[in-house]
Amino acid sequence: MRIAILESIVMPAGHEVEFDRILVEELKKQGHEPVFFVPEHFPFKLDYHCDVEYLEGGEAISYAGVSRLKRLWLSMQREKRRVAWLDSACRKGAAGKCDAVIVPTNSWRVMRSIRHSILKDSKVPFLFMFHGIMPKDRQRFCDGVRSLREYPKVHLGALGLQTDFPELTDCPHFHTIMAPVYVPFDLPVTPEFHIHTPLRLGFFGQYRREKNLDFFLQAFVKAQFTTPVTLTVQGATATQADSDDFERLRNEYASYTNIHFLHKNLLGMEWQQEIMNIDVMLLPYGAERYRYQPSAMLFTAIGYYKPVLQSPEMNPEILQEFTIGEAVRLDSVEVFSRQLENFVNTFPDHQETYRQGLLGANEKYGQDKLIQRIVGILSEK
Repeated sequence: MRIAILESIVMPAGHEVEFDRILVEELKKQGHEPVFFVPEHFPFKLDYHCDVEYLEGGEAISYAGVSRLKRLWLSMQREKRRVAWLDSACRKGAAGKCDAVIVPTNSWRVMRSIRHSILKDSKVPFLFMFHGIMPKDRQRFCDGVRSLREYPKVHLGALGLQTDFPELTDCPHFHTIMAPVYVPFDLPVTPEFHIHTPLRLGFFGQYRREKNLDFFLQAFVKAQFTTPVTLTVQGATATQADSDDFERLRNEYASYTNIHFLHKNLLGMEWQQEIMNIDVMLLPYGAERYRYQPSAMLFTAIGYYKPVLQSPEMNPEILQEFTIGEAVRLDSVEVFSRQLENFVNTFPDHQETYRQGLLGANEKYGQDKLIQRIVGILSEK
């Protein structure tokens, strides 16, 4: 199949970029031909080495660094353009430019755009993917799914660990899809650990204050480790407030020679190399949404065979099934610091347990299974 990936999200880095790469690489592996459908002048962050078709309807819109008032205005513009992009993709499908379309990342709001588009008469199937459904959005999401029951070519997929949607059993075009691991595409990876001395801990990804970095740093410098430890802290920031906060932390902890800060976007080989160079991934995120949305950094840790030290909110189903690390309580800096000490000081004793857990998780959440599921949905009659 020639499968179009309709991408319109502009990000400095982050899981959208890597998720698109998973789609491209695994579709190719399984004998399909990916092509990008994007707004004109779309700022690709990676060269995906596949064809690109440009959509009518205007350029993509970024919310980075804008005020709340401007964001509201831009969101109205984006809504209008999104309808135009969907219409353009629909016409390209009818003209034989693709056999199916995947829209990789959506919120429940996209269903309003679908209803205002021409997709009801689409000649090719569309699959819209939603990366976890928050409880506050669930009713609106389910109402939106039901509103599209008469759209025979529109499929809606909830990506993640949530599989229980009894209220949608009468919606045959709604699907649950397992989240995939993220793997290094340009570097070899094996399940054998190569532990460094000092032990290397890493905190990576899109930096937001909800990720508890300040809390973690306080615990890290209090901890009494029996083995040498270094910490790499990387943060890509999308807003000025988050950027200022990251710089505040870098200045506050500048005197600690075993803490290295990277305030930059990492993509491609540079991103992969930095993660491969650590031994343990730190995920002390405290936001409730991580109970419902698949954490790209957790699934990156699994794909790179890196044990994790994580908050209890972080996709708890994973640790319940696979011992890939430890969940720590975030009650106080002192409590967290003691748990961090224990994790690091006993790490050699648990290496094999973590390795076996990572093997099992990689098998269950493999990228091949994601694409098999997607192609199966798009092939439904």
